Amino acid sequence: MNSTVHTSDIRDHAAAPEAGEILDVHAALAEADGRAPVEALFERLDETIAASVELLEPWGEDDWFYLRYGPAVTATYGIDMAGRLVSEMSEPAARAYLELLNRVRRERTPLLAVLESVAVRRVRTWEKLILPCKAPCGSDRIATFVTARRSREDLLTAVLEASQDGIMSVRAVRDPQGRVVDAVIVTANQQASEYSGHPVWRLVHGSFKALFPGLVARRVWDRCVRVVEERVTERFEINISHRRLDTWLRVTIVPLEDGFVISFCDVTDLKYALIEAECSREELAAEIEQRLALEEELRRLSHTDELTQTLNRRGFDAAMRREIALAGRYQRPFSLIAVDIDHFKRINDVHGHAAGDRVLTAVAELLRAAVRADADVIGRIGGEEFVLLLPSTRKEGAMALAERIRERLASEIFEVAGERIGVSASFGVAEAEIGAEEDDVMRAADAALYAAKRSGRNRVCLARPPAEVVRPRAVAS
Repeated sequence: MNSTVHTSDIRDHAAAPEAGEILDVHAALAEADGRAPVEALFERLDETIAASVELLEPWGEDDWFYLRYGPAVTATYGIDMAGRLVSEMSEPAARAYLELLNRVRRERTPLLAVLESVAVRRVRTWEKLILPCKAPCGSDRIATFVTARRSREDLLTAVLEASQDGIMSVRAVRDPQGRVVDAVIVTANQQASEYSGHPVWRLVHGSFKALFPGLVARRVWDRCVRVVEERVTERFEINISHRRLDTWLRVTIVPLEDGFVISFCDVTDLKYALIEAECSREELAAEIEQRLALEEELRRLSHTDELTQTLNRRGFDAAMRREIALAGRYQRPFSLIAVDIDHFKRINDVHGHAAGDRVLTAVAELLRAAVRADADVIGRIGGEEFVLLLPSTRKEGAMALAERIRERLASEIFEVAGERIGVSASFGVAEAEIGAEEDDVMRAADAALYAAKRSGRNRVCLARPPAEVVRPRAVAS
């Protein structure tokens, strides 16, 4: 984490045009000690600007607590820090930010920090305009206006262009019935141009089937369609004539959104070396198996369910542990909603597993649209079972939300491959009081869910009594 700090000529150094407006508002409100009343500051700021502002208060000796985390900041960073401490951020980002906050608290003058973080694929630069403020009681507050100064993909581009593999990302083209009939090339590197015989400018935005008729004739296109529809990875080798030479390519096709990434790796030397050295097929199979096992392990370690893009069981368990810790620290309750799609096996049996997958994806989208994107958590913890984690939510609010989702889902008709499919679900609601244990809350929600299913499905049941949600305390005899 690299940082540059400006305390003078901030307007000249700031890339965000809103910085000048914020400085004017703060200067107009600042009192003799350099601090501006925080309520007045937010009243004067435009709603769009306020969406990118964090509000913090001191916590202990050196830490700061997020009272507010603007929705635009959440969208930019991909996380919501409201109700959390700065020290909970990853190092060294937390250390750098804490130093800046404590400096503004001491000096009581605005500063502009330009922070650069370097990730594996991307270099990001952020601007943070940090302003000293105060609460009505006079205690210190700090408001920080956060913007992404730039996001450069040059590192990833350099890696792609330096690669000896031909790489293309491709978006599927579907007919009115939803069938994949062609694909459009979105990006391609120079090596892909070399293998295809077409310049990069002709590949990009071009038709995959029109530009690669040889691959279509050799049924490679059929493999591409399978990757898109079944969300699987294809690996195989083909022999082509490249620059009038007999060339072997190892082809890998990986699903990406509604499309795929395809790569071509020249394995001609390896192929003939294996033949000349009479390497055993067992050794080659072991190498392939080892690579597949490694990829499977990496996929298993991921916290995201590949089909629905919600948290998987591992990811949801981690979210539960974090929420239980926060609930204990800040003395706040939370609720769980267990959701199970009714008669889902019948959908798979009648319409096929591809239709079942699309129903799961559609249900996940409906759940995402119904919850708070900046606070609530969605997990898929079973084949057709989802769980919603609702921080700072009592059972009354969770019951109301579950009923709204149930009604919306029961009224939806999903169009899948030209067929109309109706879906309903059963819901179990449990509230976790202060001191709840993870297993107790999950068991309570599951018990309520099973009660809903036993009662006829397509209904919402509340876990009763609430005492079952928390670990019982010892009673004096």
